[in-house]
Amino acid sequence: MKQQESTRAGMIVAVLGIGVSIATGFAVSEWLGVVAGTAALAVAYLASLIVGRMARAERATTDLAAQVAQLEAAIASQIQARMSAEEQARAANLRAADAALPSSLSRKLVAVDSPTAPLVDETTGLYGEGYFLATVEQRINAARRHLRPVAVGLLEVIVDPKADPMVHVDPTVVTAALSETLRDADTACRLGDGRFAIILEDTPENGAIWTIERLRRQVSDAVEKSTMWAGVACYPAHGFDSTEILAQAEQALTAARDWPQDRIEVAETR
Repeated sequence: MKQQESTRAGMIVAVLGIGVSIATGFAVSEWLGVVAGTAALAVAYLASLIVGRMARAERATTDLAAQVAQLEAAIASQIQARMSAEEQARAANLRAADAALPSSLSRKLVAVDSPTAPLVDETTGLYGEGYFLATVEQRINAARRHLRPVAVGLLEVIVDPKADPMVHVDPTVVTAALSETLRDADTACRLGDGRFAIILEDTPENGAIWTIERLRRQVSDAVEKSTMWAGVACYPAHGFDSTEILAQAEQALTAARDWPQDRIEVAETR
């Protein structure tokens, strides 16, 4: 509408210019009036062309802006749909992994009627599975209150990954390596199935990986042929509560066990 009004205004100005030029020219002489009228007509025609081109350019700009807005809206919708699908897939993977491990730590943590696990492991003297389940929730809750990172690692150390059944490395060797590697603020536990669990205070993902790598080297030096698999999950990068952190760590450990050699797997970032 504005474009049509601009075109009409241009034409009106051009016609008025022609009339004024002709009238002025005839007032002086006839041939000057003819020249002035011809020149005014040419100017009016050029003005009409310019106004028309400006109107078309403005329409093209408006159409292009509308197309860009539609494209941005479509891209934003696709990104949102993809993020939603990835989140649903991640949640489904966690549920599937948890269902595949009926005695998993995350299920034990939320099971009200689960049997009480020992607080101390008799073989190694480390804290037992019961202590770990009771402590990991407290540590993650404290980390959430104080806005500090905390890492949870699940470790399985075996002699030969190809053996059936697999045999765990002497737990006292792993215990000695844990004692040499961990800080006083950290916690090491031995679980009922022979795995080990560690809680690393004020430790983000990269710090947890480096700690477990130092532990792996200690065990490797003590036992010539050994394989260590580890799964790591950290608060808040991989979950906001103890149940989710443990499920993520167990899923990472399951992924590590697919490798025939030492492997440290980290949970997927939220």
